[in-house]
Amino acid sequence: MVFTKKIAKAPAVMVETKKLSGKDTCCGGASCFRKVKHCLVFLLVILNTILLIWVLCNQTKIEADKVWGRANYNMVEQIYKSATFKAQQKQQIEQALQMYQGWGTQQAAQPTTTTTAQPTTTTTATPTVTQ
Repeated sequence: MVFTKKIAKAPAVMVETKKLSGKDTCCGGASCFRKVKHCLVFLLVILNTILLIWVLCNQTKIEADKVWGRANYNMVEQIYKSATFKAQQKQQIEQALQMYQGWGTQQAAQPTTTTTAQPTTTTTATPTVTQ
């Protein structure tokens, strides 16, 4: 007995093509949205870079504004660079470390040296009026 297989014809597919004009290429579809999104992201990256450069270039001006002017900023900068200020900061940090390390454990009381500020007196001149 001979078996024969029926061959089914593939369905015919019609493809219609038409030329698009220049204004029909971006008609609000997903492709156009993707292009706009990429452009917006690119512009935001550029804007962020410009702002970052501006902040880094004006860092000293921003710090000077925090201490009410460039002259005050120069004085504060001198204070931070002085050896006595560094020594005081180091001593305070060490004291804080000792305090936090001693928290929760019993330690012998260690004498600490403290300095008290001397009161300052100011004198004001009063004008005298002669007739």
